[in-house]
Amino acid sequence: MTALNTGLIYTNGKCIGCNRCISGCPVLGANISEIEDGHNRIYVDDEKCLHCGHCLESCRHGAREYRDDTECFFRDLQIGELISVAVAPSFFIDYKEEADSILGYLQSIGVKNIYHVSFGADITTWGYLKYITENHFAGGISQSCPSIVNYVEKYVPELIPNLMPIHSPLICSAIYIHKYLGDGNKIAFIGPCIAKKDEIDAKETNGNVNYNVTFARLMEYLKGIDLTGFHAKIETEDNGLGSIYPAIGGLKQNIEHFMGYDRLVRQVDSEEKVYTYLQEYLGRVKAGKQLPLIVDILSCGQGCIEGTGTVNKLSHDDDIMFNLQEKKRLSIVNNDFDMDNPYSGIISREERRYRLNKRFVLLKLEDFIRTYDSKKAVFLPDVNCDYNYIYNSLYKFTENDRCIDCHSCGYDSCKEMVYAIATGYNQKENCVHYMRDENLRLYVTDSLTGISNTNDYMRKVTKVINDRHSKEYATIFFNIKNFKLINKKFGSRAGDQILIDYARTVTELASENEIIARWGGDQFVGLLFKDRVDEVLDRLLSIPIIVKRNEEEDEEEACRLTIRAAVYELDGTETLAQQVMGQVAMTYAAINKQSKRNILYFDEKLSGKIMQDNAIEEMLEPALKNEEFVVYYQPKVSMTSQKLVGAEALVRWQRDGKIIAPMEFIPLCENNGFISQIDFYVLDRVCCDISEWLKKGLDVVKVSFNFSKQHFIDTDVAEKINAVAEKWNIPKEYLEVEFTETAYIDEYDNLVATLDKLKQYGISSSIDDFGTGYSSLSLLQELEFNTLKLDKSFLKDRDKDNRHETIIANIIRMARELNMDIIAEGIETQEEFNFLKGLACDTAQGYLFDRPLPRDEYEKRVIMKQYMRA
Repeated sequence: MTALNTGLIYTNGKCIGCNRCISGCPVLGANISEIEDGHNRIYVDDEKCLHCGHCLESCRHGAREYRDDTECFFRDLQIGELISVAVAPSFFIDYKEEADSILGYLQSIGVKNIYHVSFGADITTWGYLKYITENHFAGGISQSCPSIVNYVEKYVPELIPNLMPIHSPLICSAIYIHKYLGDGNKIAFIGPCIAKKDEIDAKETNGNVNYNVTFARLMEYLKGIDLTGFHAKIETEDNGLGSIYPAIGGLKQNIEHFMGYDRLVRQVDSEEKVYTYLQEYLGRVKAGKQLPLIVDILSCGQGCIEGTGTVNKLSHDDDIMFNLQEKKRLSIVNNDFDMDNPYSGIISREERRYRLNKRFVLLKLEDFIRTYDSKKAVFLPDVNCDYNYIYNSLYKFTENDRCIDCHSCGYDSCKEMVYAIATGYNQKENCVHYMRDENLRLYVTDSLTGISNTNDYMRKVTKVINDRHSKEYATIFFNIKNFKLINKKFGSRAGDQILIDYARTVTELASENEIIARWGGDQFVGLLFKDRVDEVLDRLLSIPIIVKRNEEEDEEEACRLTIRAAVYELDGTETLAQQVMGQVAMTYAAINKQSKRNILYFDEKLSGKIMQDNAIEEMLEPALKNEEFVVYYQPKVSMTSQKLVGAEALVRWQRDGKIIAPMEFIPLCENNGFISQIDFYVLDRVCCDISEWLKKGLDVVKVSFNFSKQHFIDTDVAEKINAVAEKWNIPKEYLEVEFTETAYIDEYDNLVATLDKLKQYGISSSIDDFGTGYSSLSLLQELEFNTLKLDKSFLKDRDKDNRHETIIANIIRMARELNMDIIAEGIETQEEFNFLKGLACDTAQGYLFDRPLPRDEYEKRVIMKQYMRA
């Protein structure tokens, strides 16, 4: 975390930890809770803060302050720095009566020139119109408000291309002052906004402005000074609509003055909505929907007239709005009969644009173009944790508990508070309901279900060990089978209720001096008498549960829950409860990794197998680093020409001169996620080999490679595949990704997107093991695979009856009508080859031609090309 309290907005010593500064802040992580000497303090993380100033308005204790350049500005004037001043239009609105004398006083103490930024606003309008016209602009977001720019650059950088690439009125003024008026002095901005400092200091504004002097701090500095008799000389004119920029919809009115109402100019100014609107806007961009021509968006609810650096922030009155309205009226009425002025209200919009371009004919648009910088590093983190755990630690067990939303913590909802706790931005001690209930915490009770928890279980095991009764007992560890699917079907809320009902049911199976407790999630642990284990397990294999699908309509559905369980029988040698738990947990892990059985008992043979698996898992990372994994290629042969037309890349593990069978390590890799690294390693080797073969001038054929479902946790797997091919600079036509049909059902949406991206990159795809899953036909209907691989089980089963032959024939016919290539895998006999060739199958793969071959042996096949054995 960056250093707190070091930025523009900070917390002083008056903070009492009331959390009001958190309330309404657009960024969840900008306010950080710290407990100091037993007291809560809320500090500012400036890296995340937008400097929107909402917390300054919220704080009732004077605990939030801000920094600007007012003192530095006056100090530099005193030592003789050459400084000119650019004044925001809102200064002349907020301080209509005092503005002239204040600016006159500044000139009297050394300010060289004073410029009205409304002229820069007119340049900004000109820049917007010129850019829109010359670039066929589809739609974008105004960037006059630095807090909005901060939000886009930090939290939605995808919208950077939609930010108008024209400088704000201030920077346009400064560029004009320096380049076109020849004023080489430093420039101080007298403005209403704290966040203008971010714009001034941004590298994209090239140091054109040097000081941010806010209205509030300026007026504090001038207290007690007699300003009578001072008058200002202002260099740039205020005779356009630029003077209304500070008001809500000011830019909108300027654009519509020149362009009319044919295109939507959207005005967004509600403090509560501006940042949520940007998220909505991002959705429109991603969906390719029509965008407003310009979104005129300001962070402050009343625009810059009540900016974060003004003393009028909470004392707005109609006099100010009357001043603004009069300025707008005079800008138009006074120019009606001026033949050169673009702000006349009686000429056509075409004539207005012509006059505006004529006024700024000497300006170059490129001088006023700006860029932006993505600050993606400050994105709020995605927290991979069990939010249920945090809710429960706050004693929020029920839905009602979890939506109290009392706002005492400063957040809009309990849900936001839980996220803040998960990210470390806040702590549960800031929840008043948690503090109230803390003394009620039950050490041995599971927070969700109300049954015994692991503490109670461990206490019970410790007792039977200490009482020397452990040989009478067995411990079981079990989980609800396919509970993820149950959650998916009924929803997480119903899933929690199922757990609660299930837990209460299974605890009733425990007799006196036994215990069944919830371990966590859908996992449970029990300590039972040995002679009752089979009875209890038999009952656990089918527990009826009534699920409420719709609370409002009392819609119910009955279902039965079954289990996968591990059993460890205590032998009296155990000395610690942790030892017992370790043995049963190890047995349970073996079920997940390998066993197809639902119930598994611990024994020494199993223990040895688990230790062997663990040893293999520990060798995986070093093996990959030492390039012990090698790629073998199994040829694919044309049924008609018997020529080599492709190959499948398969991984083999060579260790100490021996080959470790894939079945000894691939399932383990699938289980622990290491398969993702192996898959990309294989792809990299394949691309390297293809590159070498092309350099040798070989007639290279397409190589397919398998990709595990583990990759589909990410949405950018296609981009990563393409990046490897780009790295080796090989044509994509030589690559094909094989997707196992049964593996991707749960990741269907991601698979659809991935296939589309691969197709765009020119990489083909195949559906492997076709016919072994549950939704084969629906996959073919909705997904455009290039190749269909017929599972070898069809060939093995066809001798049983003619039905299998009929199915094979129809699959081949269907695939051909879908313009898919057909590969039959597992062909081992001439009879199988002849059968499939007769059905017009395209390609054969199997031992009849070749087993998987090392690289050098396969290279010989590439050179040979022709097979003669079939």
